[in-house]
Amino acid sequence: MDSPSAPTQVNSATQHDDIRSLLSRCLSLDLEVGRKSERIYALASVRPDLDKALTFRVRDANRQQALAQLDELAQGADFVLGHNLITFDLPHLAAANPQLRLLRLPAVDTLRLNPLAFPRNPYHHLVKHYQDGALRRGRVNDPELDARLAAEVFLDQLRAFQAMAPDLLTGWHWLTTIEGGAGFDRVFAAVRRSARPSDAEAHAAISRRLEGTACQTHAEEVIAGAGQQGWELAYALAWLSVAGGNSVLPPWVCYQFPGTGRFLRRLRDAACAEVGCQWCRERHNAAEELARWFRFPAFREEPADDDGRPYQQAIVEAAMAGEHLLAILPTGTGKSLCYQVPALSRYDKTGALTVVISPLVALMKDQVEGLEKRGINSCVT
Repeated sequence: MDSPSAPTQVNSATQHDDIRSLLSRCLSLDLEVGRKSERIYALASVRPDLDKALTFRVRDANRQQALAQLDELAQGADFVLGHNLITFDLPHLAAANPQLRLLRLPAVDTLRLNPLAFPRNPYHHLVKHYQDGALRRGRVNDPELDARLAAEVFLDQLRAFQAMAPDLLTGWHWLTTIEGGAGFDRVFAAVRRSARPSDAEAHAAISRRLEGTACQTHAEEVIAGAGQQGWELAYALAWLSVAGGNSVLPPWVCYQFPGTGRFLRRLRDAACAEVGCQWCRERHNAAEELARWFRFPAFREEPADDDGRPYQQAIVEAAMAGEHLLAILPTGTGKSLCYQVPALSRYDKTGALTVVISPLVALMKDQVEGLEKRGINSCVT
C-alpha cells in the first residue's frame, strides 16, 4: 500500500482539463486607483466561461453603478483572480463598497504565486506577457488588458506547477492555506488532484525537501513553527529549489514577508552544534568551503597566529560566523580569499550580496576574471 505522502500518478490530459476548467470559472479583475485620491477611477473584469468582459471609467456619479455591474458579473464565479489582488484590489473594493458579494469569493493572487511557479526568474513571465501585450499595442494602464494578462499568467503558473516535485507542491498547498486561503487551496488541489494535506503529511514532505539542503536541526524547529508564517516558508522553499543559481527573492517578498529571509538564514547560515548534522559540518567548515570553491587542499600556513593557526583560516572562519572583523595582512599573503570564500559561501546559502570596495580598477577586473576562470560567475565589477 502506498504511503500517505506518495505522489499520485495522474493522467496529464486529465490534469490539463482540470486546470483549464479551473481557469474558466474565475472572475479576473484589475483596478486603476488614483495615487493621491486613493479612489478607483477605472476597473475591468473578465469572465472566461461566459466570454464576457466589463470595462468602466469610474466617476463619482456612477461609481456604485460600476461596482454593481462588477458584482453582477461575478455571480457564479468560483473565485476572484488578479495581480496584487489581495494587498491592492480587494482592499480598495472593500473601501468603496464593503457589501460587494464578490468580496466573499475565494481570492487567487498571481503576484503571490509567481515566486513559487518561477523561482529562478520570478519576473520573467510577467515582463514577457506585458511586452507581448500592452507595450507592443501601446496600451499602458489598460485595466481590461491587465485582467486578461493576469489570466494568461495564471495559466502559465498552473502549467509550471504541473512540472514541480510532488513534495514541493504538498508543502506549498499546506503552507499557503494555513490561515484560510480558500483560493490557493483550489489551485493546489487542482494541480495535485488531492485535498489539502494533513499537518503530518506536510511536515514530512517539507522535511524531505530540506534534507541535504539545510541544517536538519534548524529545519525541524522551522517546520514546527511554520504555523504562523506559512507564506514565508513557502517562499524560502521555492528559493531553495534553485539555490546556488542566479536567482534572487523579489524585493516585495522581502518587504511583505520578512520572515522569508530569516528562515533562509536560520536554515542555511546558522551552524548548529549537533555533531551528526552533515550540512553544518560541511557547509560551515572553512576548509571544506575553500576546497569546494577553489580546490585548494588547505589555507596558507603563513602567516599564522601564536597557536600556529593560519591567519587566512582564522579570518575566513570569523567572517563565515558573521563576526565583525578587521584583518591586516602583508601583500601577497592571500587577502582576497579571506573575503571571497565567505562571500561565495553566503551567496550560495542565502543569496546574500557582498560588496567589495577596492582602490584599483585593474585589481577589480583581475579578481573578477580570476573567479570566472574558476567557473564562478556570480561576480561583477
